[in-house]
Amino acid sequence: MQIMYVCTGNQCRSVMAEYYTRAKLADRGIGLQSGNITVRSAGTLHYPPHPADPMVIDLLKNDGIDANSHSSTPLTTDISRQADLILCFEREQISDLLEQNPLAIRKVFLFNDFVNACKYMHAEGPIAGDTAADRLIEIMDCVPMLRPFLPTALETEDPHRQSREVFERVYAEIKHGVDIMLGAVA
Repeated sequence: MQIMYVCTGNQCRSVMAEYYTRAKLADRGIGLQSGNITVRSAGTLHYPPHPADPMVIDLLKNDGIDANSHSSTPLTTDISRQADLILCFEREQISDLLEQNPLAIRKVFLFNDFVNACKYMHAEGPIAGDTAADRLIEIMDCVPMLRPFLPTALETEDPHRQSREVFERVYAEIKHGVDIMLGAVA
C-alpha cells in the first residue's frame, strides 16, 4: 500500500507528514509486516524541484529524522494513480487532484477527516484486517458511512513563509494525526 500526502508546494506539510510517517512506521516495525506500506508526497503546484523548507528540515531533525535529501515532486495523474491512500491538507488540493484524476475520488481524503475516521473506528473496537494496510483500506471504505458521526474536519494551515511558531504548531498537528492513524491500524 502506498500512502501519499499532498500539499501545495511539497516543501512543508506533505514533507513533514511523509518523513514523520516513515519514521513512525519504522519505529513500530509496521512497514514490512503490514502489506508493505510505503509513503511519498507531492504538491499541486507545478514548478521545478526544490528542497524542503529549512524550518521543516530543522523540526524533523529535532525528532531524529533526516529530510535533507527531499526534492519536491509535482502531482501528476500517474502519481495519484499509483497511490492507494491520498491525504491532502486543504480542500482545494483535493479539488485540484480530482480535476486531474477524477477516479481518485474513493482514495483521497482531507488529512484531518481521515484522522477523525481512524480515531472513531479505533474507539469502536478492533478494525477488520490482517495487516495495517488492510485496516487502512477498511477505514477508507467506511469513511462515507461514518461521515455523519465525525466532527467537521479542519484544514491544516500552510506554514510556508510564516513564523517558527506556526511551523511548530502545524508539525505538532501532523504528528498527532499520524500517531492517531498509525495507532488505529497497528
